[in-house]
This record gives sequence, structure tokens and C-alpha cells, in this order.
Amino acid sequence: MAIELTSGLVEYETRGPIGWLVWNNPTKLNALSPGMSEDALSVIQAYAADPAIKVVIMRGAGTKAFISGGDIKSFDKTRANAEAARASRAIPGQLRQAMLDLEKPLIAMIYGYCFGGGLGMALNADLRFAAEGSQFSVPAAVRGIAYAPSGLKQLVDLVGPSVAKDIMFSARRLPAEEALRIGLINRIIPADDLEAETTAYAETLARNAPLSIRASKFFINQLGLERAQRDDARTAAMIDEAENSEDFREATRSFVEKRKPVFQGR
Repeated sequence: MAIELTSGLVEYETRGPIGWLVWNNPTKLNALSPGMSEDALSVIQAYAADPAIKVVIMRGAGTKAFISGGDIKSFDKTRANAEAARASRAIPGQLRQAMLDLEKPLIAMIYGYCFGGGLGMALNADLRFAAEGSQFSVPAAVRGIAYAPSGLKQLVDLVGPSVAKDIMFSARRLPAEEALRIGLINRIIPADDLEAETTAYAETLARNAPLSIRASKFFINQLGLERAQRDDARTAAMIDEAENSEDFREATRSFVEKRKPVFQGR
């Protein structure tokens, strides 16, 4: 797989059925700088189109930060006024939607700082595994930024409106233990074990039935929508597809034969 990237601040790697997306801006603690969202979008689109990739993991380079937020030094250009800010949100918005629409599990593997836009990026993932000592914050209240409702909804869906207000009003840093308690992250893992355990978990998902995982992700996301917005026709079609699949028959055969199933995604 060859993906053309231009920023020099995003990397990718495939290891078997797992595709890695790496935010690689270590001199700025992996802050989101111009060009990074465009490259990340290219990576996500390529992984979405590649049937060999079953799970995607995103991480920051090194162990100091997942993403420390936006590149504040670029704000004079990207957020000089409301019009410039709207324009600068276009590609990140496309990236966010591509991550949410990705039919494969997306895991955020988090070391260190996960602030502002970095937390927003992590919320685009289905699951968040964090190292001990990680910290989480949305410093909008000390940056003069009004976060868009689309991103805030993801936060509210995870932690509830009152806790979301605490995070947004105070701009305080949450330790990993509190982030786990309020449901912001799924697991805390010792830093030395984080990559190995996240990879092992991803490999487990990669062995499971792709049609089932795809359906579960879509259905759960649908439940977050208003009833009138849900795609009932696609939901019904995905249920039928799974019930008529060779994978369903393989699961039954393997159970009877007392062996592990080998799923093909069809």
C-alpha cells in the first residue's frame, strides 16, 4: 500500500490486518498543524478501501503526547477571524466524518497529553486505551474558543452533559483515573505494556466476523441519532447480509467441529 502524504507530520504503517496512523509532530508534542488533517484523511480513506485492513489504531509519535491540541502558533492564520476559522475546519470536518463512517474498529492509543483537538480526535475513535499518567483536557475556556456542537455531542454522549460542562467550563486537566471513571476512556494500561496490549486486542478484533463488527458499529452509532435520522433500510439489509453470510455458516460449523472459526467477511 502506497499513500501519498505531503505534510511530513503524519505517518502510516500496516502490520498484518492492522493499519496504524501516527501523528508525528514531536517538536510540538504532536500538535495538529496545517496539512496533518489532509494526510490523515488520505490514510483513513486508504484503510477504508483496503479489505486486508481489519482494524485501525491511531497514536502520537513517542510517548509524551497523543496530540497536545492545535498548533497555537498557526492560529493567527487559521483562526484570524470567523471566516478563516470556518475554512480551516473544512478538512478536519471531513476527517472526523471519515473516521466516524469507517466500517472498521478505530482505536486511539494514548500516551501522555491528550488536549483540545487531540481529545476531539480521540473521541472520533470507537475505543480509547490510555497509558498510566495520561492527561486529558479541553482548554477552550482559556483559549477563547467556542467548540462546535458536533464535537461536543461526542463528549456529551460519553460522559453526560454535567460532566461535559465541568470539562469545558474549567479547562482543567483530568488524570487517566478520572477519565476512566467518567467513561472518557476504556482502559488504563501501564505505559510499557500499552502498545503490546492494544495490538493484541486489535488482533482479537481482526479475527472476529467483519460483517458482525461492521453491523454493531453502524447500529450503535445509529442509536445516537434522532429516530427520524436513522437508516432503517440499511440496518435491515445489514442484518440480512449477516444472516445469509458464509461467515455465519462457518461460525456454526466451527462450533460443532470444536475449532476456532476462520471468517472471510462474506
